[in-house]
Amino acid sequence: MNRRDSSPSCEQADPARIGPIVLAQGVPVREVFVFLFITGIAVMVSAFINLMQPYVFSEMIGIAPERQGRLAGQLMTVQQAVVLVCVSFAGALADKIGRKALLVFALTGYSLAAVAYPLAGGVVTLFVIRFFFGIASSTHTASGPPKFYDYVDNGSRGKFMALVMIFYGLINILMVGVIGGALPGWLNAAGYDVAQAGTFALWLCGAVGFGAAIITALFLLPDRPEGPPPGTVRAPLMARGTSGFRDLTRNFGRILGYTRTNRRFGVLLLTSFVVRTDEAVVGSFFALWITLRGAQEGVSTTEALAIAGTVMALMRVSSFVVPPILGPILDKVDRLFIYILSLVLVGAAFLCAPLVDSVTGWGIFILALFIGHAESTQTIAQQALFGEEAPADLRGTAYGLLAFFGTVSVVVVSFVAGYLFDIIGLTAPFVMIGVLHMIFSVAALAYLGVCRRRGGAPTALEDGAASVGVSG
Repeated sequence: MNRRDSSPSCEQADPARIGPIVLAQGVPVREVFVFLFITGIAVMVSAFINLMQPYVFSEMIGIAPERQGRLAGQLMTVQQAVVLVCVSFAGALADKIGRKALLVFALTGYSLAAVAYPLAGGVVTLFVIRFFFGIASSTHTASGPPKFYDYVDNGSRGKFMALVMIFYGLINILMVGVIGGALPGWLNAAGYDVAQAGTFALWLCGAVGFGAAIITALFLLPDRPEGPPPGTVRAPLMARGTSGFRDLTRNFGRILGYTRTNRRFGVLLLTSFVVRTDEAVVGSFFALWITLRGAQEGVSTTEALAIAGTVMALMRVSSFVVPPILGPILDKVDRLFIYILSLVLVGAAFLCAPLVDSVTGWGIFILALFIGHAESTQTIAQQALFGEEAPADLRGTAYGLLAFFGTVSVVVVSFVAGYLFDIIGLTAPFVMIGVLHMIFSVAALAYLGVCRRRGGAPTALEDGAASVGVSG
């Protein structure tokens, strides 16, 4: 595999390290851990809102069970449609003004959504909240993940993504699985009614998010690009906006053109239409499946929420198991091979959903572990491959473009999944995701085969399905 990062010159100080992980030149260890903490909180707040959504449907608004699937799908569709419009521009904006400001905005938006969700008096208000949540999500997508690639030397990307997954997993297991899922039950047992318990739980989550936004503003190093030299005459606002749009369009064109010369990045672009759909379906329908199926089995909403929290925690257990094993492998074995294999694993995991006949038995927990391990493998492999193959000067724009294509599929999949959930069965959305991952795995291999026939040096993966390319 190619290794594009050059070694630091003898005149420069040695880069900082976190154990075996070599950071990029000039990046302090404190900065990395501050960033891990605040982005972990952002992921936690988003996950907790999704976990609490069935609780809000059933106990606070009173949505009929037979309508909850399509409503969940429609809410996700609206949110992702907003992301679809905003995320690519947010990526380009991050390259212009820096990612710190966008991250503060994202955390504030997530926190406001958590505070507002229990106050929704009806379905229309939920759509309004999800609309603004989508704006916050687009800025988080553009400001969070791309910054990881600025922090680490290319030879340590696999191990670094392993650290990220472990850190995120620890935060989510503690705050969502252990505390979050049980919090409404604790509050209810303390004397608050079911609605009040849900309200206070979401407000506490919002308070944590606001705290993270303050920490971001105070402690994350500024990354705003330098402005023009003193005395420079600035163009009028309209002219700057027009110029910025031209730059954005040109950068997107450069990224698309880059795929014609880098087939490995082309695979990332092709599979971006499917890699985010699994997380969207888990976020919208897993807790809802447990809640509605639990009601059929005589389980209360509060008890079902505790089960859902445990299931989400088990999914995050993979963050402690997969990264230490996969991270070092990704730094030695062809990352493209591991990435395509991870797509197959996710497909297989989701296709197992119909085998679970009860949400109170062991089956649901085994499925959670399988999905969690498969998704962790996919996430780490994708991020490591992107960090290696994306052009360094356009990483924000490249990530925004991949997120744009991914969101197109999430918009469609979320809408369809809601109706499948209500009409066909509670596990139908998961089967759909499994099939899509299998299809795109085959499509990625076919794309590599077509590129090879057109000429050019084969990648390690293309040298033979049985051989694994080892990088130096």
